[in-house]
Amino acid sequence: MFKPYLDAHHWLQPVDVGCRHANSLNIDAEKTFKEFNIFQSNARVEAEKNWMRENQIALVLSDIASMPIKAAHDLGIPAILIGNFTWHDIYNHLPGAEKHKQLLHDLEEEYACADLQILPQCHFPQSLAKKTQEVGFIAQKGKNIRNVLEQHLDISFAGKTVVFIYLGLYGTGLVVWKNLAQHKDCLYLTRDPIEQKIPNLHCLDDRFSFPDLIASVDLVCTKGGYSTLGSAFASHKPVITCERKDFYEFKAIREYLQRTRTGVIIEDEDFFPGNWQTGIKTALSLTVKDKVPLNGEVEILESVQQLLT
Repeated sequence: MFKPYLDAHHWLQPVDVGCRHANSLNIDAEKTFKEFNIFQSNARVEAEKNWMRENQIALVLSDIASMPIKAAHDLGIPAILIGNFTWHDIYNHLPGAEKHKQLLHDLEEEYACADLQILPQCHFPQSLAKKTQEVGFIAQKGKNIRNVLEQHLDISFAGKTVVFIYLGLYGTGLVVWKNLAQHKDCLYLTRDPIEQKIPNLHCLDDRFSFPDLIASVDLVCTKGGYSTLGSAFASHKPVITCERKDFYEFKAIREYLQRTRTGVIIEDEDFFPGNWQTGIKTALSLTVKDKVPLNGEVEILESVQQLLT
């Protein structure tokens, strides 16, 4: 759908700070606020406004970065924010947030400049934007390559529950992987850098895309990130996930999984030791098809086209 636009000129430049992580599950709040303070003090808005003028920008779409939204507003350019959360939502609930009230106030004012916030599924109910529009999940949809995987690994998946694991580059050291060997009915696939050799855990390389791997398994084990959930649900796969107590976005994800009955949250005392059997059994009894709205990217494109006509 977006192929006609992929040859557009683009420049890589910092537009926000995001979160600095101690590992893939835990945020370093002090470092995050320190870098956010530096970012805000560098007056990037003026440089962004100059760039927009020079390139005759007619519309700004932002994936939760607030600075381009503020720059667009100052120039009278329409601005659309796309995201199920904002950095104001996240930063406002980090430890030590009360020490950074002015930074948070500035961030709130920048987000309030958005003409529209498009809210994919798993979003917070409140928005700082002038208007909101809820859409389905924005997701990369994969194709089922189960037969290819069986040939590549030289094993049969018959009679097994096949689980795709995605915890990210820095989350693999938290799980006692050797305990997965006790799950005789399960085969685990991952692209995470897991060094231990486990008989029923197979590490794959980037020849196999994340969406295709997700589409080829029975369920997905994730750290509760939006993109993984979106791809899982686009392929009608239930999920199991750990808690993410210090990342406020997970509050919305937790409520969504519980309300739609599309996933299972495994408590830390079971997740990190690899005691997943009960969670897997429960997840396999869940259904996803027709439970969650999809095709958010189609709805977004329609909204953009309406705004530009």
